[in-house]
Order: sequence, then C-alpha cells, then structure tokens
Amino acid sequence: MARYRWETKTAYVNGAGTDANVFISLSGDKASLKETEINDPDSNQDWEKGDINHGLIETADLGWIKTGTLKHDGWGAGPDWMVEYVKITNDEDGREWLAGVNAELKANNPFRLVFKNTSRGQFDEMQRQKELEVEQREREQSAEDAKLARERKVEDAKADTQDWKAASKARMEQLKSEMERAKVAAEEQKLREELARMRGGSTLDPTMPTPTTTPTPMPTGGSMKTYEVFGVLNGRPAPLTAAVNFDRATGRVLGVNAGYRVMATDSPSEGFGLAGSPGRWSSFVSQSPLFYGLDPDRGILAWDGSRGQVLNASYLLQLFGDWRQAVY
Repeated sequence: MARYRWETKTAYVNGAGTDANVFISLSGDKASLKETEINDPDSNQDWEKGDINHGLIETADLGWIKTGTLKHDGWGAGPDWMVEYVKITNDEDGREWLAGVNAELKANNPFRLVFKNTSRGQFDEMQRQKELEVEQREREQSAEDAKLARERKVEDAKADTQDWKAASKARMEQLKSEMERAKVAAEEQKLREELARMRGGSTLDPTMPTPTTTPTPMPTGGSMKTYEVFGVLNGRPAPLTAAVNFDRATGRVLGVNAGYRVMATDSPSEGFGLAGSPGRWSSFVSQSPLFYGLDPDRGILAWDGSRGQVLNASYLLQLFGDWRQAVY
C-alpha cells in the first residue's frame, strides 16, 4: 500500500465554495484509484472560498500519476464549485504532482485532471538506496553461496577420503585373506611333497619309477578324473619331454624350451587323449594319485612319446608354481 496526500484550493471569489460532497480519482503508470470521496479531517467546513483543504488516501502504488477526475454531487444550495488546482504528494518519497483546474465544477460533471510532476522529492535517493540494498543482498547471497559451495567441496572431499579409506581397507582385507589362503596352500603343498617323499615319490622326473612302498588303493565309485599336461609346438601337441628342459641329474625343471608352450586339459579330445573322466590313469598307473602327492581322485599324466607317465606334485610345483590353479 502507498499513502498519498491530496490538496485542493478553492478560488478566492464570491460564490466559489460548495457544501456538496467531493470525489476524486487518480491514474498512474502502475495502478489506478477508483473514484473516492474526500474530505478534510482538520476542517469543519470544507471547500469554502479561498480554502486550502487536504487529506490522506491509502491505495496501491500508483507509480507516476498522470491523470484523474474531480467532481461533486451538487448537494446543497449553490453547489457550483470554483477550484484553482489539485496537488497530490507521495507520502513516502515526497514526489509531487500538480493539476491546474481554474474552472467552475458543475454537479456530477467530472473535471478531467492532467497532472505534471513538480518535484521528485527523495525518489531518486530512495531508489538508489534500494538498488544499493539489492546489490548488498546479492553480494551477501553470493558470498553465502560461495561459502556453501566450499563447505560442500570440503564435505565431498571428506566423503571421497572415507570412500577411499573404506576401499583401501577392503583391498587390504582381501590381500590378507589371499595371503592366508596362499600360506595354507603352501603348507598343504609341503605336506603333500613330504608325503610323496615318504612314499618314495620324490623324483622330479616325469617318468616315475615303479613304486616300492605299500600300494595306495585307487579311488572307487567312478570319481576318478585324469588331467593331461602336454607341449604345443606350431599349434600341434608335442610330448611334454620335448617341451620341457628337465635335468635328470639334479631332478630340476630348467624351463620350457624355445618355441613350445605347455598346456593342461581334462578333455580326451586334446593333447594325446590321456585326459577324461576317469581318463587313462589306470592304463599306465596302478597306484592312487595320492601316492604321488596329488589329490586322491585327480591324476595327472604326460605323454613321453610312447606311453603315459605320472607327473608328481614336486615336478608340477617347479613347472607351474600353483599347479592346481594351472591344471584344474
């Protein structure tokens, strides 16, 4: 809402005043005031000859006032009213508009007011102050936004660090678990090798000698499975004895010969047909795989060019390292 002070001056001539009821309307570039009755709260006898009357109107912000109307309803004896001017003042910023009349108003015959701005009051200073306040609020909001952005960045960095720590911890736990499994596997392998040596299967020569200790029973119930390890040269299978450089004097595997690859399979259609379920283990060996440090139901053979030969755990360890992972 806005407050406007109105002022009228009645001409200083005989018969200029009126006892009629007076009405005014105003129109600006923002809004309009419908026809409204006005009277002077400080006067008991309004609109007398030479009087300057005034009052206050509350309405929407009209903006810059352009036009309006002034009229009376013709009440009383000799109601015609001689008016010099109408002045409107914005009570907030002091802007003033003046409309000259210098005419006699007849009953219910609105006089069209045309206003001119005669003073800008404090409007420009107040507008500048409002602009400064808006700029200040924008700066404060920008600073607050920047602060929040920095805080979010810090929180995001903390969250990223926590995620990284959690992921790192998970990796550490995984590595620890793998190390434990590797230790258990190494201990198991040592025990198997020790068992093989105790049973006479300590040679690393893939062509194992005939066992001289008490035979170990073969697995029963159809659970036996045979794996074959063989060489590959130019895409064709080759005997393992040709693919691997094995020192019989020291019992050590020296490496895979140039041009060869070493493969393992459980399929009878690959290599030299030794693999399968149960495969050809029993065709060449009368002992259980356990006798050679292998798993009791999984035998591992290699072709030497004329027959299948057992590969014991010690030989496989030198050839593959984690031989179960490589063969199975």
